[in-house]
Amino acid sequence: MTDHQTPPQPEQIPVRKRRKWVRALFVASLTLNLLVIGLVVGAKISDRGGHGFDPRGPERGLIRDLGLGPIASSLSREDRRAIGRALREQQGSFREKRTALKRDFDRMLELLRADPYDREQLESIMTAQRNRVLEFGDVARGLVLDRIEQMSHEERQELAEALSQNVRFDRRKHPIRNDYDCEKR
Repeated sequence: MTDHQTPPQPEQIPVRKRRKWVRALFVASLTLNLLVIGLVVGAKISDRGGHGFDPRGPERGLIRDLGLGPIASSLSREDRRAIGRALREQQGSFREKRTALKRDFDRMLELLRADPYDREQLESIMTAQRNRVLEFGDVARGLVLDRIEQMSHEERQELAEALSQNVRFDRRKHPIRNDYDCEKR
């Protein structure tokens, strides 16, 4: 009989076991870094021009969306706040209107899912929403005009200058609008 000998094994270097928490920490760190990079790159490449979420309240964004944006941005902070207060007094807070908006939205979803489809009902809801927005816009426009009417000639000249600086028709000839400059007025 032949002896089968196992070849001699080279000395094995002891391998340390990796701890699971180290790997989890590495994955969490990598995820966080990628998230931050994504946010920075997304902010740089998006062309929102400062028209994104406005922490000062939904009324300001809504005023901008109603076509009053350039004038509203050119007004002084004091004037904008006075108009905002008057708007809330006349129209109520946006929070109060949110209930009606949610009710309409829920009803729209019901109508869209219903069989048979009821065009007249959906049109009625959409018309009511449009009328609410138009009413809000009319009140906001009136308040802006009232505020401008109360200004002195010099204040209106300052507003005109600020407006000419804030509105660009040819981006190549004018500097990019700086919202921080608007906040100083």
